[in-house]
Amino acid sequence: MAGEMLEHVSNYVDYSEVIQPISGNPTGKHFLSAYQLSAPDIADYMVEAEAAEAVLASLRRGAPIVPYAVLKVVMQQPSTRTGGSMTTAMQKMGGIAELYSGMQASSEAKGESPADTWVAFATQADIIGTRTPQVYGPAFAALSIERSLQAGKLRRRVPIINLGDGINEHPTQTMGDLFTIRKHFYTPSDGPAVSRVKDFEGLELVAVGDHERYRALHSLYIAAATLGIKVTAVESRAAPVPDEYVWLLGDRLQRTDDLDGAMKGADVLYVGRNPDEYVGDNPEELDRSRKLAHSYAGWIVDHDRLQQMPKDSALLHPRPRRDELELSVDSDPRALDVPQMENMIPARMAVLARHLGTSVLA
Repeated sequence: MAGEMLEHVSNYVDYSEVIQPISGNPTGKHFLSAYQLSAPDIADYMVEAEAAEAVLASLRRGAPIVPYAVLKVVMQQPSTRTGGSMTTAMQKMGGIAELYSGMQASSEAKGESPADTWVAFATQADIIGTRTPQVYGPAFAALSIERSLQAGKLRRRVPIINLGDGINEHPTQTMGDLFTIRKHFYTPSDGPAVSRVKDFEGLELVAVGDHERYRALHSLYIAAATLGIKVTAVESRAAPVPDEYVWLLGDRLQRTDDLDGAMKGADVLYVGRNPDEYVGDNPEELDRSRKLAHSYAGWIVDHDRLQQMPKDSALLHPRPRRDELELSVDSDPRALDVPQMENMIPARMAVLARHLGTSVLA
């Protein structure tokens, strides 16, 4: 399934060398897109995350799973949760984590090419996580490393983990989101997580926000298509679901402008903020921004509005939140945005361990 999806996404052609299906073996591979994952791959990460959560709950609050392994986290956009949870995930497994914010402290400030900078990072690390404002920025980093490896300069492949590339994707966020959903709806008595991945099928997910530019939604849609999750997109005409995901989800996608109606049948309500950092200054962009802001004003979720959802449903928000999610929801047990943040640590422990060639279960 992962390979079929990649074949239909023309935007990935230039980076097909590094955006490869995981196919049950993450060791040494780059993790750049949710398109790389099959349902069994996702199940593998869920099993690992469950084991990582047990490690975090132990008296030692960690374990020497990847001792001395070095993670470089290179964040070229602001981050509170992603960069912090990646470094924490590595440290909890006995590894070493270094966080870089921006590139002004690198030799790019001296005129070094971006490709050379990524190769330099690769000589110092065992794995790299990065967020870039450019779409496919992490894929470019991965390709730079591959070219140096092929030339016989680097001794080994250093995996790149995509921590958000512009308006494109955020695949590790999706792993944490799915882990949060699984924990909420399925209990250990249901059996091993690897056999429960089928239970995502038919789940009713309602997503509200800027469907064109909110990258966390894009990776979630790809995973939803892989797992058979039904999606209702509450959308603005200013920022509809891109054709790529309309095609991908097929008849599992419903589109509406009625948030209240959609909430009544939701298992999961996924709210995303307005990513207005991407707004340009030309008249068309400014008009789009005004229209989208008007839509967001009608999408505000507060305590009263939340009462329309089923009692056992879940409210997720990848944060940071602004006016779209009011503080009044915090006391409602359906609001799982804080547990969602906590779950990013075991989810990212899972990703790091598997791509470094080991297992939290070992």
